[in-house]
Amino acid sequence: MSALRRTAGVPRLHIDIGAILTVLALSALVLNSMFGSLSALLFLVFGAALLVSNIEHTAFMLTRWWFVLLLPGYCMLSTLWSQYPDNTLRYSAQLMLTMAISVVIAGRVAPPTLLRALFVVYGIGVAASLLFGYLPSGAAWLGIFGSKNAFGAHLAVFALASVAVLVDRRSPLLLRLGALGGAVIVWPLLVLAQSAGAIMMVVPCVIIIGLVMLTNRLTPLQKVFLAVCVVMVLAVLALFIAADGQVLLADILEGSGKDPTLTGRTDLWATGFSFIAERPLQGVGYRAFWVPGFAPAEQLWAMFGVPSGAGFNFHNTYISNAVEIGLVGLVLQLAIIYGGAVLMAIYALARPNAHNAFLLAMQVLVILRSFIEVEVFFEFSVRSILTICTFIYAAQGLRALRRGKAAVPRGAPVRPATHAMGA
Repeated sequence: MSALRRTAGVPRLHIDIGAILTVLALSALVLNSMFGSLSALLFLVFGAALLVSNIEHTAFMLTRWWFVLLLPGYCMLSTLWSQYPDNTLRYSAQLMLTMAISVVIAGRVAPPTLLRALFVVYGIGVAASLLFGYLPSGAAWLGIFGSKNAFGAHLAVFALASVAVLVDRRSPLLLRLGALGGAVIVWPLLVLAQSAGAIMMVVPCVIIIGLVMLTNRLTPLQKVFLAVCVVMVLAVLALFIAADGQVLLADILEGSGKDPTLTGRTDLWATGFSFIAERPLQGVGYRAFWVPGFAPAEQLWAMFGVPSGAGFNFHNTYISNAVEIGLVGLVLQLAIIYGGAVLMAIYALARPNAHNAFLLAMQVLVILRSFIEVEVFFEFSVRSILTICTFIYAAQGLRALRRGKAAVPRGAPVRPATHAMGA
């Protein structure tokens, strides 16, 4: 975030304002349990400061990646047919701001810096949980997050960041030693949090980081062979899950002491499918279903013993988003989620390093969790921000590779020659 430079033989401290503002903005969201209701405000303050700190570069990034902003634009458009237009307009405007800040982060902050910043910020959350988190006897540990799902999701990201920093030879030694400690301690914490789902999903993502780093030693032909093998394994795995996935998942959940019916989520999904069938293309409007006073939402809240307006959801990214913004909006989301995963997989094979491996693993984690949770896209969401950044980092990196730019292996985002990263 800062570096010593020499001007006419005199050392000069260079401060990367973009990186500092990004860390502050992300910290407000990651540590929202510590900041409470101020977290969204702090994110907007630091995010707005990032946008205006280099207006010319912000304008360049937003115009260059305009198609990424089609999604929040479509959410805003759904105000026209939303049953709760005030809600839709307010939340879609917040989503637009979140995604605009995400785009600028991808242009101002290099991936290695983002990886190390995330490790530190998530590490603070873990340390605070160790120091102040309450551990009830015989119950799941909630840390400082008030929810075992939230704590498990936090630990999952911390696990991937720890492993990635640990294998990054360019990270400072002290940071790598901290990552070693994090990579060791995170597993017993996941067990204490009773987060079987997080453990199941983190393990293959850690393997992905290892495979990406392994390709450093492979020739291009060997990389292609490895990629083909991975695709074949994934295809076989997909067929197996399609045939016996429900039985396998039920056995795993039952063995871990959880409800094999996913705590009634199948009932939620059935309700979601019925609404999708009624309005398949446009949906009911962005953030216009789980609204106090809307009879179907009230019925589901009552069915699951959840207080009205408590922020319930369909526990499936695709069903939830299709209900709200229809298949048109869902296609826009799928293009970013899966397009980013494919692009980053290609880029990580071409330039295997720790930060590319981390971003690919994070994208896979989002995809895995998307089938049982609402991962993206909503306002003030770190996962949504990282998903946008992954898409842009990969696209910029591949574009630079085609142009043969030598600076790409260092992970620096592509930007106009007139713009400095830290400006």
